[in-house]
Amino acid sequence: MKILLYTHSDYFWVWKYWHKQTDKFLSNYEKICLINSDSNFRDDYFIIKYDDKNIYKNRVLSCLDKLNDEEIVLFCHEDMFLYNEPQFNIINEYIDLIENEKCDLIKLIRAFENLEKSSIHEKLFINPSSQLFSIQPTLLKVKTIKYIYKHVPGKNIWEFEANTSKKYLNNLISLCSFNEIIDKKRGKFHYDSSVYPYVCTAVIKGKWNFKEYKKELYEIFYDKNFNIFSYYLT
Repeated sequence: MKILLYTHSDYFWVWKYWHKQTDKFLSNYEKICLINSDSNFRDDYFIIKYDDKNIYKNRVLSCLDKLNDEEIVLFCHEDMFLYNEPQFNIINEYIDLIENEKCDLIKLIRAFENLEKSSIHEKLFINPSSQLFSIQPTLLKVKTIKYIYKHVPGKNIWEFEANTSKKYLNNLISLCSFNEIIDKKRGKFHYDSSVYPYVCTAVIKGKWNFKEYKKELYEIFYDKNFNIFSYYLT
């Protein structure tokens, strides 16, 4: 697995927290960054630049030909960073399922109610046919990202996500991770993820999502060396 990050320089103020948490929990993984062409990112990432003039889905698509179709990636955006240690043993089981074509993608968080349990793993559920892909940390092959972003219409990120239905994504086996015992509901639409404990999402309408993740964000922002909350200095 490699980490595949999509970001934009408009969110440069979020990057230091992405780096802080990724360095803490995912330091051993190779990382790729898709970013707008007039920006720079950290040099330990493999950088692929897109044209700002393109709409969201075409920005992502324009970068993917530089990657191996069969490679499995964890696809994220910059404000979806970890606040606790992932369960790598389970993530590796998920990777094996994708590698062996038991499913096409595994979203590392649950949304929606009344989901049917998958038969291929005790912690996997079937995503609803009305939304087979979400802009959330997801394990999948590069060729699956290509398939989704080529076939799903949408002039912006919200239209695109809303259109990721069976209408455009026939035969896509789409699952999500959920532990029925310990994953509690967070907000109106989604649950916590014990397998990949991350902030979903840290930024809403250009502001930190303190409403749902106040405790987690404050713990990330706190700089014990200076006894301050570092986000005030952003």
